[in-house]
Amino acid sequence: MGALLGKITVETPKYEVLVKKDTYELRKYPALVAVGTPTDHIVQGNASFSRLARFIGVFGRPQNSKGQAIAMTAPVLTGYRSPLSADPSSAGPDEGAPRMMFLLPSAHKSTKETPEPTDPLVQVEKMELGTVGCVTFSGWATEANLKEREKLLIAALEEDLHKIQSRGILAKFNPWYTLGPWRKNELLIQVEPAAWVTIFQFM
Repeated sequence: MGALLGKITVETPKYEVLVKKDTYELRKYPALVAVGTPTDHIVQGNASFSRLARFIGVFGRPQNSKGQAIAMTAPVLTGYRSPLSADPSSAGPDEGAPRMMFLLPSAHKSTKETPEPTDPLVQVEKMELGTVGCVTFSGWATEANLKEREKLLIAALEEDLHKIQSRGILAKFNPWYTLGPWRKNELLIQVEPAAWVTIFQFM
């Protein structure tokens, strides 16, 4: 019943809260190791999820070079390799298409220590989230509500003089069967923090 009602029992990444406001939270993440794959949809992506799940061994023998089972973590991220490329035709290889990513457990300190995927559509990669503006919300994420939340978050961040460096990254924390009111989602936008943030930290 725990997961049905939103209880999160898997590892989640640690981060430092730099600023907490009514409209957003400013966080700083360390470098993370992730496994990623192309997806055709920011909100949905069953085939992409299955590829990543097979890599860690959800459906049987793990599809990686060591046959090593890897624990599931949260959240599952969906975003863009080159988030500010609004026009896919102007982006580099794979940059204009969204990617789904599983963050690997904190025991995986580097990509070199992580087994190689056997599926060519899956890649182990270093994830540099850095400093992000974040909003947390419940319910089901949809294209419409994500677009509106992204617009509001960008406005709040720009009002506080943070420089926007990415499009929105969706973070989903729960399995598919968690009931809507207890679902946890976050929208992250990478930023270059305003100068006042450093001053604020020393006050």
